[in-house]
Amino acid sequence: MKKILLLILCFCFLGCSLRHVSEIRRVQAAGANADEQKKYVREADEKFEKLLAVIQSNEISQYKTQQDFLKAFGEPILKKESNLPKEYAQRWLYRYCEKMQGSEKVYLYFDAQGTLLKWEHKAADTQ
Repeated sequence: MKKILLLILCFCFLGCSLRHVSEIRRVQAAGANADEQKKYVREADEKFEKLLAVIQSNEISQYKTQQDFLKAFGEPILKKESNLPKEYAQRWLYRYCEKMQGSEKVYLYFDAQGTLLKWEHKAADTQ
């Protein structure tokens, strides 16, 4: 009798777990996604710190084009087309991924050909 009862319980638990396989997989995927997001944020912040180091060492003149910046520091947080095309064509923003308010920021200004025109570093305490 005990064996039959045990067998029935096993089938019940197996049936419950099989019914929820898709939900279990979604939770697992979300966990993996969270790990990927953390990795992305960490890598982007490291690249931003590299950009800050370049600015501190006054070596930013080595980077003349959008391609130079993309290769060295990755995608900016924001790319914005200019309303004043005579001044610049596009403005890029680099900053820490999760620190929006009160964080250091670097603005890069490019002409229509993608050449750096000027840059601006805003320290955390001047925002």
